[in-house]
Amino acid sequence: MSLAKLTALLSLCAVLILLPPSRTSPARAQERKAAAPVTPCDLNAYVVDQDPNGLNVRSGPGSTFKVVGNLPSQGVEGVAVHITGGSGEWVRIDRATEQGSDVDRTLFSGEGWVYGPRLGTDGVGGIEGGTPIYQAPSKKSRVVARMLAGAEGASVRGCKGKWMYLEHKKVKGWAQGDALCYNSLTNCN
Repeated sequence: MSLAKLTALLSLCAVLILLPPSRTSPARAQERKAAAPVTPCDLNAYVVDQDPNGLNVRSGPGSTFKVVGNLPSQGVEGVAVHITGGSGEWVRIDRATEQGSDVDRTLFSGEGWVYGPRLGTDGVGGIEGGTPIYQAPSKKSRVVARMLAGAEGASVRGCKGKWMYLEHKKVKGWAQGDALCYNSLTNCN
């Protein structure tokens, strides 16, 4: 190979090395997701996922993160989770407990992430017209829907402090945690 061709080939390689990648690698995408901001929350919900294999608890907010636990959907009457943070539609939990058994049983303890739409909540009784769902996480915000106790529940879409972002009958909005029922076995009247 001539010196001119070798020099041209080396120059081309140098240019290709210095160019930014055109697509993000899966590992780089996971790093960016991990770096996404986490919104602190203090809320409760229950598992609605009926997959016979259970609901995976992951090490980070995304399906590419390692599975660190599993919440059963078979052999339990219900599973409640405590939500401590959110990133997009993924929520961070620190514990999961069985509902409906005679003995309290912890199913998961530690830090893990679950996909929010696999969790649910319901309205509570005693609120005239049902639990209000607001346009924004503020009581001063416009009410966009109401959720009756024991009616079709809502799926979790995110959280912020003591407010849950949820979807109820195709309407998305915010509800205060203390106006929600997180026990799948009762209507919290």
